[in-house]
Amino acid sequence: MTGPAGCQRCGACCQQGGPALHGGDLELVRSGRLRLDDLVTVNLGELAFQPLATSATPVVHEFLKLQGREGTWCCTFYDQTARGCHRYTDRPLACGLLDCTDTGPLLAIAGQDLLTRFDCIDHNDPILAVLLKHQLQSPCPDIQTISQDFEPLATRVEFLAGLLEAVNLDLAFRTRTTSTFQLSVALELFYFGRPLFQLLLPLGIRAVNTPAGLRLNG
Repeated sequence: MTGPAGCQRCGACCQQGGPALHGGDLELVRSGRLRLDDLVTVNLGELAFQPLATSATPVVHEFLKLQGREGTWCCTFYDQTARGCHRYTDRPLACGLLDCTDTGPLLAIAGQDLLTRFDCIDHNDPILAVLLKHQLQSPCPDIQTISQDFEPLATRVEFLAGLLEAVNLDLAFRTRTTSTFQLSVALELFYFGRPLFQLLLPLGIRAVNTPAGLRLNG
């Protein structure tokens, strides 16, 4: 539960989000010290905070990170009462390098040798074919581009109609797969990442269930 010599145990780093996983963390996953349902996939195109950044930028390479909790990105292993980590001895590489007084080592690995869900799935696992099909037919769109295209009022209705088609396709894949493979919500986040309708919330676009089906408001 201890940290670097200069660490004040304020918890700011843990509360801002769990770390991305790197190649050196693969053994933690293979050994079960990090479970698949501890992890979430961050997809190409969605917005995410890079280490020590103050604003979100588009993701250029898929990666895995520790899941958040209670609807936030606060690391699932952070103990706010004790101001420490539940998994300190099995913490990911980035956690071991993070030192508020010297950010150089952490920044040196940022974006390098990132671990993805495909690194953690056995090549004989039948769910792999589903994920590859989902990636091909329902890729995460560039959320930053959506934000820019959504601005003109004159085209919003048509734009939302096209976006709704993408949201429904993504949800259809997830519904079938979670039913077939009996996935928990946490495992769905590992295998697919967050659903598209959730990624649209920061843009002010909300999915609403109606008797006629899902509708996007924005």
